[in-house]
Amino acid sequence: MMITLLVLLPLLGFFLNGFYHFSAQARKTEPSVVVAGVIGTIALFAAFALAVVAWLSLGKSGAWDVGIEERLFSWMKLGTLHVEFGYRLDRLSGIFTLVITGVGSLIHLYSIGYMENKGSARYFAYLNLFCFMMLNLVLGSSLPLVFLGWEGVGLASYLLIGFWSGEMANIMAAQKAFLMNRVGDLGLLFAMFIAFKFAGTLDLADLSSYSFKPEVATAFGLLIFLACTGKSAQIPLFTWLPDAMAGPTPVSALIHAATMVTSGIYLLARLNPVMGQSPTVLFVIAAVGAGTALMSAITACFQSDIKKVLAYSTISQLGFMFVACGVGSPETGVFHVMTHAFFKALLFLGAGSVIHALSGTQDIFKMGGLRSSLPLTFWTFTAGWAAILGLPPFSGFFSKDGILHESLVAAHGSRVIFAVLAFTAFLTAFYMTRLYILVFFGQSRLSEGVRKHVHESPIVMTLPLLFLGLAALAGGWFGAPVRFESGHHGGVGEVSPYLIMVISVFIAAAGAFLGYRKYFRSNHSEKTRDPFRVDEIYTVVFGRGTEMVASFCSRFIEEGVFQRILQFSGAAVDLGGNLFKTVQTGSAQGYLLMMVLAVVALVCGLIFGVHGYGN
Repeated sequence: MMITLLVLLPLLGFFLNGFYHFSAQARKTEPSVVVAGVIGTIALFAAFALAVVAWLSLGKSGAWDVGIEERLFSWMKLGTLHVEFGYRLDRLSGIFTLVITGVGSLIHLYSIGYMENKGSARYFAYLNLFCFMMLNLVLGSSLPLVFLGWEGVGLASYLLIGFWSGEMANIMAAQKAFLMNRVGDLGLLFAMFIAFKFAGTLDLADLSSYSFKPEVATAFGLLIFLACTGKSAQIPLFTWLPDAMAGPTPVSALIHAATMVTSGIYLLARLNPVMGQSPTVLFVIAAVGAGTALMSAITACFQSDIKKVLAYSTISQLGFMFVACGVGSPETGVFHVMTHAFFKALLFLGAGSVIHALSGTQDIFKMGGLRSSLPLTFWTFTAGWAAILGLPPFSGFFSKDGILHESLVAAHGSRVIFAVLAFTAFLTAFYMTRLYILVFFGQSRLSEGVRKHVHESPIVMTLPLLFLGLAALAGGWFGAPVRFESGHHGGVGEVSPYLIMVISVFIAAAGAFLGYRKYFRSNHSEKTRDPFRVDEIYTVVFGRGTEMVASFCSRFIEEGVFQRILQFSGAAVDLGGNLFKTVQTGSAQGYLLMMVLAVVALVCGLIFGVHGYGN
């Protein structure tokens, strides 16, 4: 029952912190953030220790693909539908479990310092709840259990994004994330209906080995992809993620860098055998991923909020992972999930350390010269910056170059996709160097009041930065062989991975050099703007458009049709009443006369009717 215990430990932390929160409220005292943080961190760190043990036992048994399964009870029995409530640990779910619990433990520890005067036991309860739901998502052995975790993650993210509910902007950001994810979740729900209708099962292992008809595989794959666009913030359901930066910075690191947004990649990789049955689905995945990566990278170049830059960077990197799944190399995409979790969590937590030191300042044009004031933050952030650029020997060098290579030579790769990703990598190097230079180099642009209080973060915050910095430096070596083991060639022929490596490093160096030249001695500021104005388009189409449809329905359908029908019905009843009223005289003689006339008419009808029938 090791896997089950692993999943239940964060749930235990949720209940303990929840009880601690409500008991403190009952005593009318303020719960200690440190105590709550220790409870939440220990719960998740214990889950990480169990995940490591389970991973080692998985390797020892050699059941990487078959996995270890624990069935707890029969969950659903409805006719031919039989769903077991159980967990399955294999190579894919094991990697995600290690990332969720490992990176999650460091983020919990970091939160103790970051939320010291801004949080409560409720915050750590939500963090533990989120991790519990995420583990259900990646370890669930059937689609209904995955869906349970899928929806639970959406709920927990809503609670965390809107944690600081005193500001309306935070509430609106949480609602936006919740609603846009619900749109995508409909895709997963309908996909389950199709799977059971045609395959007769919802077990993930059985679905992966089932051969659908081409049209059914296309419909199923597109619905799964719709669900993934919501959770993993791809076109068209991607605008929620930048707004979700309204939540605390550790939340951004946990949800929007290392776990929740990668759940779409997990589902695509898990169901890759089914996705591969439809070339149309793979093309859509690769095309949307490449388009999202490029659009988000362009938008990141126009952001001035340090967290917004990283948010659009996350969307762009997720686009790289989608491309890997779309061209037929999901293992490379999962490899990038792991390395991205290291360096993006590091970058978000480094940004949080900067924000913490600057008393809440997030505008990169109001920073500058912080490398001497925040030495630990600077050097660890440097590791994250080098990793996302893909400079050797940092982790992003292996995984990003692997995706570039596969986008060109994999079975569904193409030169167009490779060109788009290469240009996106150039933009990534440019805007990340822009952020790096403006925050840590040049002359200080801090206000006098902020400059006096600049200080390095406490050890409870810098220790996670050090661990993540080491992971960003060396984490890529754990999966380095993936770059050279692509067995899905067929795109444009054999291309040496070493050539792609040289091209990739040159692109990163060129983008970094351009960012350095433009911003190293720059003293002017830039306004944040969205060059594509996607939110404005959505407001016009779905906001004002919905109002126009509602107005049309109100004026022409409600008033023009239904109101007229009701008015006609009322008038008909009123006319009938008036007609009957004329014969209601109140005279007994008149009523008797009408009865006699009615009897005579009935008798005459019967006589003449029978006579006519006889003839």
